[in-house]
Amino acid sequence: KVGFKMFFGVTAAVVNFNPKKQSFVIQLEDNPLIDFVELPAHLKDKLYYSNLLCGVIRGALEMVQMKVECKIKKCPLKGDDITEIKVKLQEILTTEIPVGGGDF
Repeated sequence: KVGFKMFFGVTAAVVNFNPKKQSFVIQLEDNPLIDFVELPAHLKDKLYYSNLLCGVIRGALEMVQMKVECKIKKCPLKGDDITEIKVKLQEILTTEIPVGGGDF
């Protein structure tokens, strides 16, 4: 939530945690990436313009050793009211030091 406010200037809501706390949905009422974008009719079902956000989320969580799957579920460019991004934890990554790699 804080990252979206700090870097994009929008408020994000985190909802729909599953019981195991391994997936959730991020809702953005205002998506600055789509302010001046209009998709051609033949690309409305194929192109997810806000998919850039999924890459940012995936990359940021990978930096803290979390491998996630991230998908756009709703997008105003497709006629929805809000942008919804589903994030699902796939695994916690472990850092392995190669043999002799700790010696300096």
